[in-house]
Amino acid sequence: DEEIARFVSVRDEDLLAQVVDYSSDYPQAKSNPLAQVSYKELKSGSIELNGKKIPTAGLSSYYKAGEICRILKDWIEKGKFYLSEPVESLPSEGSGVNSKTLKIRK
Repeated sequence: DEEIARFVSVRDEDLLAQVVDYSSDYPQAKSNPLAQVSYKELKSGSIELNGKKIPTAGLSSYYKAGEICRILKDWIEKGKFYLSEPVESLPSEGSGVNSKTLKIRK
């Protein structure tokens, strides 16, 4: 509904991301961000970091996502896409299935 849409609507300039050096900090699980930039800046095609212009590019395509949405909508309207019951539940505590824990960084 409109109230929920208002709460989840966020502009690109309000979404922030940290710039991280994947070559050194990431493999060593260090939290040493070089900068914080908005999605608007990232989508612009470049950001400035330490006085240098750094090219940026998206990992996904809004155009392709819209195209996929239109195809899925068409399938649903034509009755060609069906939702089914879950095939299997996710493992619960005590199931004997162990997963790696997420290391919380400050």
